[in-house]
Amino acid sequence: MRLLTLIPSIKQICKDEGISGVSIGVLHRGETLWTEGFGFRNQAKTVLTDSETLYGIGNLTMSMVAAGIGKLVDGGNFDWNTPVKEILPEFWNVDTTFACEVTIADLLSHRSGLNGNAEFRLASHGNGEVLLSPDQLFEAIKIMPCLAPIRSTWKMCPWGYSIAGHIVTKVTQQPLHEYLKDQIFGPLGMEATTLRPSFVEHTNLANPDTSLTNVDTNPLANRLQSEDTIFQGSCGAYSSVNDLLIWAKATLAASESIQIDAASTLKQIPHIVSNQIAIANPSLLERSYGFGWARTQLPGRVGLTGDNKDLWDISEQPVLGAGSQSRLMIYHQGGDAGYSSFHAIFPETKSAVVVLTNTTSVSDAADWIGRTLIDGLFNFSNPVDHVSLAAQARIRRIEQFRALQETLTKERNNGTTPLPLGCYVGKYINNDYKFMLEITLDPNSERDLILCFQGRPSQSYNLRHYHDHVFEWSLSYDEVKKRGRPNITDPSYYKIQFEIYPDKRASKIIWQLEDSSLPKGLTFMWKDEKLAEAWRAVHKGMEKKQDDSIKFANDLWCRRYRYK
Repeated sequence: MRLLTLIPSIKQICKDEGISGVSIGVLHRGETLWTEGFGFRNQAKTVLTDSETLYGIGNLTMSMVAAGIGKLVDGGNFDWNTPVKEILPEFWNVDTTFACEVTIADLLSHRSGLNGNAEFRLASHGNGEVLLSPDQLFEAIKIMPCLAPIRSTWKMCPWGYSIAGHIVTKVTQQPLHEYLKDQIFGPLGMEATTLRPSFVEHTNLANPDTSLTNVDTNPLANRLQSEDTIFQGSCGAYSSVNDLLIWAKATLAASESIQIDAASTLKQIPHIVSNQIAIANPSLLERSYGFGWARTQLPGRVGLTGDNKDLWDISEQPVLGAGSQSRLMIYHQGGDAGYSSFHAIFPETKSAVVVLTNTTSVSDAADWIGRTLIDGLFNFSNPVDHVSLAAQARIRRIEQFRALQETLTKERNNGTTPLPLGCYVGKYINNDYKFMLEITLDPNSERDLILCFQGRPSQSYNLRHYHDHVFEWSLSYDEVKKRGRPNITDPSYYKIQFEIYPDKRASKIIWQLEDSSLPKGLTFMWKDEKLAEAWRAVHKGMEKKQDDSIKFANDLWCRRYRYK
């Protein structure tokens, strides 16, 4: 079997990218052709991976949620083009134009026009922790900017699948995880797939790792779990290669005809995998998105739903299947803290490729391995050297972080000094998102502060003076990976700007966390009443110079925070 000749390439990609473990599966002519595991699923590197190993599959969850919605459409509960406001009354409080027009199809095909990048950066932090609660979803949607008219352009936006989860619960009176288990996973025999993984009971579970610049693997402290979070519907599932091959076979079978057998588990699949919106026009050949699935007509450029898309302009991306016959590739990718996944199906030959890894690598290794398997499966006449591409991608990713530090150094205004650090201490609240930035003194440094997101100790970072009343908390690539954080290399994201009252204490924070949707930044107001009382006590009746009062306040802050 020619696929076996790909093993050295797969192993080389794993070695170069620091992958702890990977499981792969290949389906052809409707039959399983190959399954195999490489590397280890545990951090002690003593237990091998296999086709039954359970991984977090990230955004592959979307196709499963879309299938769940498809069953409700087929059952006559609503139509794909039903406005969301007719199902969820919460939508009446959202912006009028958006609420009146957006449909279920718009949300699932990522053509709603919502940006949501800033909100995603607020919600998603280290080790997969989600810092916005589910009950904040519609408050976030209410103020989320629409950067394009509905149905005019494609932009990946996980919030649509968060709303889809609410739709399922509203209509069925079941939590999303129970509905998918009862209606999709159970009937198909996908016994391992779940939105509620038991990390204690499941004995064949891949532990999450990240890869550092020297390709050493670093274990993450927590396993990703989206239970009862705002992102459950977009990236909450765990699955195995064997289950995803079952998923592929069922999807391929159900996509063959509009008239599906009444006994079929999957409904509306021809609609789900069809072209709903173009991706990255202009394109001569097919490059579009359905509901939870991307589509590309090979020869073509793929990988547009994963991390590698950020490393090359689409015109620079290699062409998969160049010089070979045309065929439709329907695929998706997923990636979260400690996991990366790739899943592709090919209707003409009833083929599928599945790649699951338990490592967030420097570039998207699951993508490179998946493309390598596709090259070998179809014996393309001009195969791409994905081993070399992975090496180039690794260099580009590390360079992005080097450039981040270079830019921060260049933009620093040297020679400025801050107020005494105690003047910046306090809790700063953004009422729109109910999000808090807590600033405290660093107990290990006389020069730094500590920035803590939502008051969670696990989300605390050193905050260093940058210039004037601006501080920065930038991280190296390895620090980002060790904390299980997303790859963000925008310098503005790491700057915290304080505004100051006349009495020389901070009044608010301006955080430029995402330029395209929040060009003026997000404002967090100082809301620490206990500290406000202490500050007023310092100033009341004092006749000393202001500088002396500031020093006194700084000492007060030090006593309060350094030894609390």
